[in-house]
Amino acid sequence: MIGNLLRRYVAPVAVISVFYFGLLVYPVLRIWYLLLPPPGTTILLIVMVGPLALRMAAEAIPGTIGRSLSAIALTWLGVCFLAFTVVVCWEIAHLVLPLTPRLWGGLLCLIVAVLALYAMYNAQRLTTADVDIEVPPTAPQSVVGLRLAQVSDVHIGSRQPGFLRRVVATVNEAKPDHVLITGDLIDFRGITESELACLGTFNAPATFIIGNHERYVDLEAICQRLRNLGITVLRNESIVAGDLQIIGIDDADARDQVPKHLSNLQPLADRYRILLYHRPDGAEAADAWGAQLMLCGHTHNGQILPFNLLVRRIFPRILGRYQIGQMILYVSPGTGTWGPVLRLGSRCEISMICLQASANPSEHRSPQ
Repeated sequence: MIGNLLRRYVAPVAVISVFYFGLLVYPVLRIWYLLLPPPGTTILLIVMVGPLALRMAAEAIPGTIGRSLSAIALTWLGVCFLAFTVVVCWEIAHLVLPLTPRLWGGLLCLIVAVLALYAMYNAQRLTTADVDIEVPPTAPQSVVGLRLAQVSDVHIGSRQPGFLRRVVATVNEAKPDHVLITGDLIDFRGITESELACLGTFNAPATFIIGNHERYVDLEAICQRLRNLGITVLRNESIVAGDLQIIGIDDADARDQVPKHLSNLQPLADRYRILLYHRPDGAEAADAWGAQLMLCGHTHNGQILPFNLLVRRIFPRILGRYQIGQMILYVSPGTGTWGPVLRLGSRCEISMICLQASANPSEHRSPQ
């Protein structure tokens, strides 16, 4: 009985506590003690539980105000994570560089401030990346020249609707032939149709698949709002758009999600086959089924250094283009941010997939 309680409750709480206080509280207090006398109880409580308390309070406040408070709290924690990286480096450096504690404290504050300000600025920048994809010679060559805008991981909720309007405007400026939204468009409950209204102004047909964050909130309502705005929502199904077959699979934690649902769908031999799946899993199964291009997101390329090192352990295909058999996989770094409104060592990207004629024609297997 006691052993079960320890495994079920005490051990997880201990691990989370060590993670939280080690990564997010320790660096702040370490810098504080270099610069100032020991903090009083009030300051200590603010440092230790302030962001968590603010995040919990934000959950009880509906609408934009609650989401803004949540973004502030999570960005605070993100800056603490940046401070952790800086302080760990300092723990080594101060052993060989004989500077005074106050001078070290001031230098650490400056470094953290510069990194945080740059990361905040970088999280607001939208980049458009051209990604050239060769079309197999056996695919319909009428798709050569098509431009497909991939938008992924915008995270409205963590981000404000104004950011989404900028995303839509940037996509429209690029004049794509199709817009493909690969999940995590929304990560908060109760995002209204009016807050998403700009999605109805895309100047090209738009297709959406769900990510893990849509599953965590009001999924069916989100899908209906998007349909009301003219967005095609694919839930383990496919559509034909000209000479394209676009397949959308629901996100799931199970590693067999892609092969399980592709087995119920028929690849069309006379179409260029594009699979949309939120996370970069199941690529080998997609290639075996007959997909020719697979578009994913989810990883954010780690979003904040050095978190990318951990993400890469979970998703080795963390960013960019990969050749999987005869299929090409492209993993977006994401268009927005989740949690902290920070980007360090990564970027907010709208991927412009440019379909091109194959430079080296070779045999290409027919779909099963």
